[in-house]
Amino acid sequence: MAKTFQGAETIVCSIQVKNASSVLANPATSMNVEIVGPTGTTIVTSTPMTNDGVGLYHYDHQPAADAAKGRYYVRYTATDGTRVTIEDDSFLLE
Repeated sequence: MAKTFQGAETIVCSIQVKNASSVLANPATSMNVEIVGPTGTTIVTSTPMTNDGVGLYHYDHQPAADAAKGRYYVRYTATDGTRVTIEDDSFLLE
């Protein structure tokens, strides 16, 4: 179930990255986030995330005052050399 946020609230997008052995690990190359709004417009384009510790990442998103209400789609992309892993998520803005 998607988390619900109010218009003025900071939205914290977070993810845990694990290796093939299910142990928290940092991707060697990058960890990025992309956010697409309910109208299909990309709001955040492939932006680096903050590393909070081994395998722990977050991105603080502050919606514009006139941000559209509805479901936003979040895509996390971990790149480790030539290996790319993608995880999708979403949240609701009321």
